[in-house]
Amino acid sequence: MKRLINALMMIALLASAACAETREGVVYLEGEAEPVTETLYETPWGFSFWYDAETFTVNDSQSESGQSLTVYPVESDLPVYLEIMTSNSVGIPAEKYLAVNGDDEEEMDEYPCEAGGKITGFEKFADFNEEIMQGFYVIQAGDEWAAAYLSCPMEAMEGFGRRLSAILKTVSFGPLPAVRVEDGEEMDGLPSIVVSDDEYSTWVTFAARRPVRDVQVLSLDMTGFDDEAGIIFDTETVYKLDELNPDSPIRLSLTFYGDIPNNGISFVDEDGATHRYAVDMSGDTGALYLWEF
Repeated sequence: MKRLINALMMIALLASAACAETREGVVYLEGEAEPVTETLYETPWGFSFWYDAETFTVNDSQSESGQSLTVYPVESDLPVYLEIMTSNSVGIPAEKYLAVNGDDEEEMDEYPCEAGGKITGFEKFADFNEEIMQGFYVIQAGDEWAAAYLSCPMEAMEGFGRRLSAILKTVSFGPLPAVRVEDGEEMDGLPSIVVSDDEYSTWVTFAARRPVRDVQVLSLDMTGFDDEAGIIFDTETVYKLDELNPDSPIRLSLTFYGDIPNNGISFVDEDGATHRYAVDMSGDTGALYLWEF
């Protein structure tokens, strides 16, 4: 009986690994783009991120003092890892976390996350020999935030270091959208709809994580900006679909212009709530992602 239970547990683990959501991305090593398959990691604490599961493994832990997780190489003896801590486990405000680890001379960098949040942080050497690089960061989206610490020897910065830094930009807080978007250039076996057909058009795939209805692919036109609401769009429906289910993704040809999103999607979820998302593209990796407006 014990062998049977263990076998069933192993089958369940293999099935869950096989069903893990993945996407194709790139990482820039020494200025060259290297293709990488990224796997979605959903934490038990309300945020998720994408990582290279062939190169790294993740260990998450929970204690009375809070929650944290560590991403580290599958095979390496080097002291390289990325630790992400929830706000309650840090125990101090986000600004103070950076202040106590830096000094007045530290130059803070700020750059956007894929899902619309932002990262603030800095890097410094951990020893006088300038052999270990440390990074201290705060990832924030609205009232949600997490702190991160990256440790990497200088000899591995162009390998493990850049791959771990790329993970930070993919952190997303809250439930994932019921619909996801990805590059559809190689998915010509899916039902394909031509929305835009010019020299700049590209194939994009929309897939449902959960069933949705009244799906509308949108053309977006920025008309203003609000400090609270963000970018304000006028929308025009360019394609409609009664429903979208996890087993039936669709593929559309769309054209992307400039830095402001001009494509979007709207749908009604299982709770009857309508959601509208802009389709954006990472300037670093070219990965497609959605943010709600």
